[in-house]
Amino acid sequence: MPTVNSANGTALIITNEGYAETKSVCITESLHANKVEKEVYSALVDVTTATTDDDFFYLKNNSAKDLVITKIEGWCADANQEIKVLVGATDAGTDAGDAIIPGNLTAGSGNVADVDCTQNATDLAISNGRVICLLKFPTTALEREDFHFEEGIILPKNQRLHLEAALAGLINLNIFFYFHD
Repeated sequence: MPTVNSANGTALIITNEGYAETKSVCITESLHANKVEKEVYSALVDVTTATTDDDFFYLKNNSAKDLVITKIEGWCADANQEIKVLVGATDAGTDAGDAIIPGNLTAGSGNVADVDCTQNATDLAISNGRVICLLKFPTTALEREDFHFEEGIILPKNQRLHLEAALAGLINLNIFFYFHD
């Protein structure tokens, strides 16, 4: 009977229940992307929207790898703020505003996120897109809130995500993402 051998040549141990005995280290996909591939980033948004229903943030994946958003955290000056998360826009809108260069979460890495990323205090007027979730902040102004996306919000190459604020006011967010084949 053939055997499966370990890296040092010894035969794999089979338990009395017929299972292979193994030892492993389990880490999240995002930790692997950070530690091994050095491809985890955070985009810092600091904007004061001018009017209601403003598109204030835009992110487009230019990489051949999927961009996976895992968390959005932050706070707002208005206790009643709601932010729509939209995917599938067909353009960058006015393409105005301030470019954001997402920071790499691996200190010393020279990797740079292959994205277009913009924030603007006035409406970016981005066309189309569908709402995939609504971020509702605490009823106390400037109280931090975390929104985790265990399944990930996935943007394949050339796909876009943008954010729309229901109310005018200060918004500070950290948007965490990584790239994955």
